Amino acid sequence: GDVERAIEYCLGGGGGIPAPDATAASAAGGGGTGTLIRASGVSQYTFGSDGRSACTCIALRYAERFLQATSQPAQASATSADAIIGESFLSEGLNQGVDLYKAIKAGGSTSVEHMSAEEVLGNVHGKQALANLKLDAPVRQGVLSSDSSSPLGMQAVLAGCQSDSHWVAVVITKSPETVVVVLPPSSPHSASQYVLLDSHPRPHLGADGSYAMAHDNMGSLVPDTLLGDIPFYRFGQ
Repeated sequence: GDVERAIEYCLGGGGGIPAPDATAASAAGGGGTGTLIRASGVSQYTFGSDGRSACTCIALRYAERFLQATSQPAQASATSADAIIGESFLSEGLNQGVDLYKAIKAGGSTSVEHMSAEEVLGNVHGKQALANLKLDAPVRQGVLSSDSSSPLGMQAVLAGCQSDSHWVAVVITKSPETVVVVLPPSSPHSASQYVLLDSHPRPHLGADGSYAMAHDNMGSLVPDTLLGDIPFYRFGQ
C-alpha cells in the first residue's frame, strides 16, 4: 500500500529522549543538499551471502562506534561528524557488523535472514558485541510520508529522538534494508551535522560502497535523502 512503516531504535550516550519541542523544531527547519563526507569502495554485498542481509548488524556497529567516539573527552564537543568518521570508520564498522551477523546465524538461534535491531540486541551475541550501546527509547513507528507536518512522519519522529545534550544514533529499518542516522544535540550552540551512515551502495549518490552523508539540518536530511535519494524510502511506490 501507500503507507509504509519504519521501526526505529533511538540509541544515545545517556539521559531520556525528550518530546518534540520548540528547540528540536528549530533544528529541523530549512533545506539543502547532502554532502558525501566519506565513501568506501566496499559495501555489505562485497561479502556475498555473509553480508547481503547484515545491514542491521552493520548499522548497530556504526552507531556503537560513533557514540563511543563522542563519549571520549577529545570528541565529546565535536561540532561535525566528519571529525569522528575517519578513513577507517566505515570499513571497520562494516567488517565488525558482518562478523556479528555471521556469529548470530552460526549460533542457530534465528532463521530470519534480515533481522531487526530488536532481534540483534536481544541475541546473546548481539548483547555481548554491543554491550556499550545504551537504549534511550523503545521502538518507534511512523509512516514514510513526504508531509513534513505529519506527527507520524519521519521528520517528526526523528525530532522526537533528538537530545538537547548529546549525540543520538537512530537505527531505521524498512525491510529489507537498515540504515543509521546520527543526530547532533539540539542545543543552538552545539554540533550542526545530521549524518546518514549506510552500508548499501548508492551509485546515484556517488557511493559505490558504504558511505556517510552529512546534512546541515533535518529539513534537508529527511526529504532530500531519506525520502528522496534512497529508493526504498520513496513513499507510495
